[in-house]
Amino acid sequence: MRKLIILLLLPIMSYSQISYKDVMSINSEKMFKKVMIENGYEFDSEDEGRLVYGYNIKRDSIVGNKSTKWSIYLKNDEFILSFSRNTLLENFLGIDDEDSYVSEYDKIIEEIKENCTYYDILSGDEDENDFVCYSCSNSKYKGKIGFMVSEGKGYIRHFPNK
Repeated sequence: MRKLIILLLLPIMSYSQISYKDVMSINSEKMFKKVMIENGYEFDSEDEGRLVYGYNIKRDSIVGNKSTKWSIYLKNDEFILSFSRNTLLENFLGIDDEDSYVSEYDKIIEEIKENCTYYDILSGDEDENDFVCYSCSNSKYKGKIGFMVSEGKGYIRHFPNK
């Protein structure tokens, strides 16, 4: 029965997922918006040079908006994508079956490792989190792409050339 439910949900699960190809295409604010909108993200806010989109945002004026996936674009052409590392099966059905579905974040990271070249470990100016970074010759952006996991969330970050 579980496999039948999984098979019925596969078309839904593959819908509105950011892909490796999407990440490689982001090279401007307009392209960031295009990727977000085409993948079902919705505008959340814009302030102090930060443009924020979230997926299936639960709006709450008291405790703040919540989403399992956030994306931020900074005016210096840097972008940050955050993903819950729980699979859709865990989120919606309570099924903990890692073999049946790989998270969106993990799919993108697998392709980065396959198609790009390791560069270095970098951290952002405002935080001490280390990102393992790669150079991707097929990317449209200028710079490196980094990724890391913290507190159950996966982060993909673009480090523009300085």
